[in-house]
Amino acid sequence: MTDSPVLPSTARPAPEWLRNLAAARAHYEERFGWPMAVQVAERQLAVTLGQVVDAITMPAELAARVHAQLGIAMLAGPVIAHPDGRFWTFLTQTLSTPRNDLMNDLAEQDVRHAAAGRYAVIPTELTDAGWRWIAEPRPNQMLPSAYAVVATARRVRAADPAA
Repeated sequence: MTDSPVLPSTARPAPEWLRNLAAARAHYEERFGWPMAVQVAERQLAVTLGQVVDAITMPAELAARVHAQLGIAMLAGPVIAHPDGRFWTFLTQTLSTPRNDLMNDLAEQDVRHAAAGRYAVIPTELTDAGWRWIAEPRPNQMLPSAYAVVATARRVRAADPAA
């Protein structure tokens, strides 16, 4: 048996931005129970979709109307604006049995349901990537049903086809 040489430790502490993202990750996991991931290359935080949280993305103009209607119905939940401002993402409850036809009639309006295993970026003040909260999550807030968000988008489109 040969002895392995002992190499001097070159470990350095993690950079501050990474420690801050790790703390933000712990905050979201503990406060909301969301499965979070630190995306190191992008220096951002993301929630894993399909386990506890799902996401529905749509153009901002339609999303603003949908968000307002969900608020009236007391079904509003967290909403994230994308960096270019053209799209918003609604965080929803997971679909227990995903339906392939759920979004068919809204596809031409660019309304999308993210597949399980994908990620949604979570805005933090730690990064300046342009992601921002339209409506932040609140403790003990139940996420809206994905079906409620889709149904509201359909209703808004039916009431105003130009939306």
